[in-house]
Amino acid sequence: MACFIGLNLIIMRKIILLFTFLFVVASFLSCQKNKNNNDDPGNIPGMGDAGGELEVEDTLSFPMESFFVGDITGCEANVIPTDNPVGSGGEWVILDFSIENKTDKDANFYLLGGSVIECQEENYQHAICIQRLDILVEAETTKNCKLLVYCINKGRSGSSPDITYLIKGVSSSDRMMRLVDALEDKKIDIREYLPDNKNEFKEISKTIQDIVWAITNGSGLSDEDWTFINSLPLIEK
Repeated sequence: MACFIGLNLIIMRKIILLFTFLFVVASFLSCQKNKNNNDDPGNIPGMGDAGGELEVEDTLSFPMESFFVGDITGCEANVIPTDNPVGSGGEWVILDFSIENKTDKDANFYLLGGSVIECQEENYQHAICIQRLDILVEAETTKNCKLLVYCINKGRSGSSPDITYLIKGVSSSDRMMRLVDALEDKKIDIREYLPDNKNEFKEISKTIQDIVWAITNGSGLSDEDWTFINSLPLIEK
């Protein structure tokens, strides 16, 4: 009798362990499915027409301990500014912002690639800084810049001087960050094309904008898109 009870206990333990294992596997697969669905082209929260809030990592977008970024407002899009233009994009979103160096030494301000910038008004485009941006700011001074970025909500209104924006953080979309990584060393910053090659820059940024929209509003990148990305010149070091 004791042996019979002992055998039943062993069987019960194995059944419990089996169900526990199956529950863990099912939960993992469910999480993976939800994550993949949230990162499918056209279904990334806050981007395209997907709705929801822009999702970001915990990584700081810029060095807050040394710099203060003032209010960010829009500019007229698709017109390359003459006053300190920086970044890549600008066909639909150009931002006016100031950077204060709070230290007593010259310092490098950076905005990480993949940083998403949230428009504070409905029906206007959020944006993404597709490549790391570095700006030297002299000690205890404030520098004003015009930041060219890419729209991540095709079909909404572009930037405007009466609209404000907020740097929210680095995107948590793996699909978008793969594009950021692919463009990391590419020559796509407006500063690389001034003063004589503005038209070349516009053609490059227009195609990149279409590529960004393929992720946010479309069905993903094509072989042709990747061929274009791989063909871009490298940053001259």
